[in-house]
Amino acid sequence: MFDRIKQYFINRRGPEVLPVTLHWRRLYVLPSKPGMFFFLIGSTMMLAGLNFNNNMSLMLVFLLFGMAQVILYKTFFNLKSVVVEQVHAKSVFLGECYQIRLQLAAASDRYQIQVDMEDSTDITNITAQTGQWQLEGQSRHRGYQSIPRLKLLTRYPLGLVTVWAYCQPQAQVLIYPRPEQPCPPFPIHGGIDGPDSTVIQGDEMDDLKQYQSGDPIRDIAWKKSAQGQGIFVKKYHLKQGKELLFDFQQLAQVDVEARLSRLTAWVVAAEKQHTNYQLKLPNFTSAMSHGERHYHDCLSALALFGQGGAS
Repeated sequence: MFDRIKQYFINRRGPEVLPVTLHWRRLYVLPSKPGMFFFLIGSTMMLAGLNFNNNMSLMLVFLLFGMAQVILYKTFFNLKSVVVEQVHAKSVFLGECYQIRLQLAAASDRYQIQVDMEDSTDITNITAQTGQWQLEGQSRHRGYQSIPRLKLLTRYPLGLVTVWAYCQPQAQVLIYPRPEQPCPPFPIHGGIDGPDSTVIQGDEMDDLKQYQSGDPIRDIAWKKSAQGQGIFVKKYHLKQGKELLFDFQQLAQVDVEARLSRLTAWVVAAEKQHTNYQLKLPNFTSAMSHGERHYHDCLSALALFGQGGAS
């Protein structure tokens, strides 16, 4: 409950449409740990100077506190008016870490801008009015996953003051289902026979061949072998087309996630082999093709199937 209340007050604006400008009302300012130590030492020096009526000590303290005031403004204006322009994340499979590319902009150069997202941190400068940050997040469920809240902070130039701001971009990353490992053999149903068809082990006898060590005894052609010309075994075949059909309804698994995991593994394997394939789901049927666009469409349909499609 405490975490929910804290998140409500910190992020009460909710998801924000980019670009977002960090104006002065969004910035928080507090002394850092070195700043607290600096304040403690300065206060001690000021008390000692007052106690012993040491004007040189008091002048040094006032000089240091004046410098700290200038540093506070310098740190504040280093983050003020920074614009969060773009947040982009590439799709990954469930269980993998996704990469986020964040772009910030400012009218003038800014230095040592740190961006935190959960356990990921990156520090870069804004030069030539733009800067790029690379962050990493953990995928938790298939489908659309919201980008976590971003924390932008700076302690430039001397680290005595921390100025930070929060931003919750209205951006999402698409998480594909986890492929089944190892990848099972392609299904034999739905293949299209033709000149590019392949021959695999099946149930239809095709020819006879000489017996080799390791061939099953039940496949021996006893009538042919009885003629005294050697021992022969039966060859079986099944034609499977180069174009494959991956049908959700044809899978035997009861669990939906297990079906999606197997279909994902087949799509990945077929794409690596540059084989034409078609994905058939309830309310979705892809074309018989292959390629980057077809590959992304099939994986997106698998990711958004059922509950995974909730944005």
